[in-house]
Amino acid sequence: MLARAPATAAPELEIKFQLGVGAVEALERELFPADQAKTSRLHAIYFDTARHTLRDGGFSLRVRRKGEAHIQTLKHRGAGALFERNEWEVPVAGPDLDLTALAETPAPATVGDGQLSPAFTVEVERRIHIWSEGETRIEVSFDTGLITADGRTEPVGELELELLSGAPQALFDLARRLLDEADLTLLLESKAERGYRLVGHDGVAALRAQKTAVGPRTSGGEAFQLIAREALVQIAGNARLLQRAHNPDVLHQLRVGLRRLRAALSVFKAMLDAEGLNVARAESRWLAAELSEARDIDVFLQKARDQDEIEENPGRAALFRALRHAQAEAYERALAAVRSERFRRLLLTLAEWIEIGPWRATSDGRRKTLREGPAAALAAPVMDRLDHRLRRRSHKFTKLDVDARHDVRKQAKKLRYATAFFAEAFPEHPKRRQRFTAALKLVQDRLGDLNDLAVAQAVITRAAGKRSSELAFAAGLELGRASRREEELLTAANDALKAYRRTRPFWSAPADDEDLNLSRPRLRPA
Repeated sequence: MLARAPATAAPELEIKFQLGVGAVEALERELFPADQAKTSRLHAIYFDTARHTLRDGGFSLRVRRKGEAHIQTLKHRGAGALFERNEWEVPVAGPDLDLTALAETPAPATVGDGQLSPAFTVEVERRIHIWSEGETRIEVSFDTGLITADGRTEPVGELELELLSGAPQALFDLARRLLDEADLTLLLESKAERGYRLVGHDGVAALRAQKTAVGPRTSGGEAFQLIAREALVQIAGNARLLQRAHNPDVLHQLRVGLRRLRAALSVFKAMLDAEGLNVARAESRWLAAELSEARDIDVFLQKARDQDEIEENPGRAALFRALRHAQAEAYERALAAVRSERFRRLLLTLAEWIEIGPWRATSDGRRKTLREGPAAALAAPVMDRLDHRLRRRSHKFTKLDVDARHDVRKQAKKLRYATAFFAEAFPEHPKRRQRFTAALKLVQDRLGDLNDLAVAQAVITRAAGKRSSELAFAAGLELGRASRREEELLTAANDALKAYRRTRPFWSAPADDEDLNLSRPRLRPA
């Protein structure tokens, strides 16, 4: 327990899991007998302003009742950390806020003139065990209960591991052992974050990417962790939501999180250890493949003509019934992936690698320089290379075949993610940055339209398959309908690429360090 008005925060290192079916029984049977637990009921009221300024600042503020005691706690997830939070905690007289104690924390500067009032409540039964091994002590808590906001509720079923003493590696070692024993999925949303989603009537709305806080002073290692953590939060959160509702936007944002992660792996590969990088690439590629067909069919159906027109034509109606059937099967495949043991292990493996992987401690001179030096020094040559490739490969775009156009789209997407990651790391030319990012966004949108056309053709062909002649005829008409816009879309994409090539990059590569020139051309074997 900290002093009544602590001037500094106490760090809290913890890992949370969503408890799957039978997980509590399995763990209590094998490792944590229920009759040996210390049980308590916790009732917490979370406070914020009407505009949720604390939430927007990365804070959560609660008063929790445990027995007859009340504890006021302010938490902050510092620097996007997955498992470490700063915490200001004081005993208070009752369920109301103690504003005097709060004045000694960062909360008043964030709240400003806003008035704090209750936002939602969390009530759980907590059963606590202490895991000890050598010098390591870990608090193991089972939480079951409800989050309540304006009459809406969401169930809580969590396992929390908090490191009391010992090395962080011990926390992951225990987490991996428990994963072998029970159906557990890494949970990267706190109860507070879930409560806010419930307050906003968006309990199953997709989790979108947050703006990455990479600045001029951010090191390469810190930048990778910030970006990869946010991507992992987006992946894990949307995977959990997908199991609650077949929401196309949730599936899309899950894939966006994957693409952001894979883009980060590409940008930072010179700094990362080969083994961890290869595992991350392989597993993220597997998951992307399991999700792709469902997303392809979603995109096609969202852009299809209205339902009345489809139903008027028996052949088209049959084709779209076949497409909806294929969509249901594709969603089952996506759900099987995010419910699988492989996915659960993927989340924990990636989280451990991002937080304490070998790349963080390598003594290799070049990797250490990239890790400890400014992120801008690593990013500029990588962005130079991506920019150069896109400009070179997009010339005579209308003459390229489908595969070459797809390659141009991939280059544009990589550069778009890189510029989004590092936009604030290069503050020198804000107007140039605005023009460049706007032109690049238009390129990605136009190339995306072309890609949607290619996807539509593949989706229709797969749906028709070797079925009836009526269905084949309808598929042919649909293909013709989709193909009529190809020339128009090709011209629009080419115009966007021309406009992009007229813009100037907003970043500048370090001129005084040859070792960091990652864009230097390399000799290739003949």
